[in-house]
Amino acid sequence: MFNLNFKKNYKVVHVNNELGNYLIGGAGTYMNEIYKYRPDDMGFIYMNLCNPFEDYEVKGFLEQKDILVMHKDECSKLNSLACEILVVQFYEFAFMLTEELVKGKKIAYVVHSVPTPEPPPAHDPFGGNDDIRDKFYKLCEMSNIVICVSNAEKEKLAKIYPQFESKVKVVHNGITYDKNIVLSDNYKNSRKIFGYIGRADYRKGILECIREFKNVDGELRIACPKNDESYVKMIIDYIEAADMQDRVKLYGWCVGKRKEQFLKSLDALIIPSLYEPFGYVALEGIQYGLPVISSKNGGLDEIFEGYKYKYNPYKKSELKDMIEQFQNDSDAEIHKQQQILLKNIERFSAEEMCRKYNKIWDELLNN
Repeated sequence: MFNLNFKKNYKVVHVNNELGNYLIGGAGTYMNEIYKYRPDDMGFIYMNLCNPFEDYEVKGFLEQKDILVMHKDECSKLNSLACEILVVQFYEFAFMLTEELVKGKKIAYVVHSVPTPEPPPAHDPFGGNDDIRDKFYKLCEMSNIVICVSNAEKEKLAKIYPQFESKVKVVHNGITYDKNIVLSDNYKNSRKIFGYIGRADYRKGILECIREFKNVDGELRIACPKNDESYVKMIIDYIEAADMQDRVKLYGWCVGKRKEQFLKSLDALIIPSLYEPFGYVALEGIQYGLPVISSKNGGLDEIFEGYKYKYNPYKKSELKDMIEQFQNDSDAEIHKQQQILLKNIERFSAEEMCRKYNKIWDELLNN
């Protein structure tokens, strides 16, 4: 464990496993935005849930202030933690909520994703993952308040555990964005270059997207890491079997300048997720001024409210039809849809997200 100017006492302390440069997905983007706009009385505990011997670079933790870095095996050291509200960001932290730790504290659980397979089996939403179910239930039960990142997640949680609905609030995730977004007009040239960026995960719908591209006049560029090697192999095997190597191209994981260059090369971004609890990638696409063709499941439908180019990923050919709609629409129509995206992103600013959270913390302590 090492202390990056972590004080003895805070009003609110967030416990997380994604922070600074140590990111896995959207929860990390969220955590960094919360940190960026933190008040003076807010601290952060970054807890490594995996390798106890992993080395960290101090410069990887943002401003190196108000952060405690530790491994889960050191959790007993937190029994003397002084704070009024403990905010838990992941169901795997259920083990740490001992009677000694939670005594005298309010507990908040931020649900970035109700941990079910996609689609959730009707007979057992957790698909037989009893350990995950038990941890998730424990956190929901012990928490004074549960916060979901979209209305879709709240509805999903309430359907599984209606007894918790009364203590669930919704605070949409937010992002820091340039108020003067420059709209991309690449689509005026070809409308044939499409791209996916994100993790390699079956829930992201990458394979389903490739299958739809068999009958699309265009090129699909995929930027993803090999975090799930078996899934990546399925993707490569399908591309080769379908003889689509000239139309589906793998770019590997793109970050920094590579990510910027990748996104700027596209005529439109495709988000083919079978389900997204929220969907930070949608906000990133809007930031780059790109037209987006997106699934409308989960939180994505809330981000793309009133927007035209969205579809049901479980209905065959809907993605192909939507791509063709985009290709056939006038430049004026596409520009109109981009304007809708610019208006929508205003509802998802990081500053507004943090303002809502701070209001919730005050209400929690005053009740």
